[in-house]
Amino acid sequence: MMQSISKFFTLCLLLSAFIACNEAPKNAAVTPAQTDEAAITEAVHNFYKWYEVNAGALADLFFVKPGNPATIDQAKMDEHYAILAKSGCISQTYIDAEKAYFKNLEATDWKTEDVNEGPLTGLDYDRFLCSQEMEDFKLLTTAPVSIQGLGTEKVTARMSLGEYQDKKYEMVKENGKWLISKVICE
Repeated sequence: MMQSISKFFTLCLLLSAFIACNEAPKNAAVTPAQTDEAAITEAVHNFYKWYEVNAGALADLFFVKPGNPATIDQAKMDEHYAILAKSGCISQTYIDAEKAYFKNLEATDWKTEDVNEGPLTGLDYDRFLCSQEMEDFKLLTTAPVSIQGLGTEKVTARMSLGEYQDKKYEMVKENGKWLISKVICE
């Protein structure tokens, strides 16, 4: 009889252990996709936290020399983008593309534009805000971010801003860190 009770007790323990192991834990392990999603969201939010504080310093380093035609002050441009790089949220891909974009404008559009008649092409809006006006930075640092392409080293992220225009980004993973590689103004 004692042996039967012992076997029954052992069987109950094994059955309980089996059931416990097969139940999903309340705090399931975080997946790599969830980790990336959190890191991407944090990178975008952290950039706008940084940008709110440093936008003035960037504006002070205006790298376009007025004149007809307007030209780029290369030293100021390099300093401008060095400050952006220090944010820790912007990739070298972004910096290289932006420099090329402005060099192209200098060689084309700016040759015929009069700097005294208004902002030059490419300088008529904030390229990080995709607008001419400052927005709600509290919202930019807390809004939800959705991501397409998780599981790869390059994704598209969209920040939902309610009544404001959503922000869209290309993000790349470099040396294990997610960085903004493009701001897409739609």
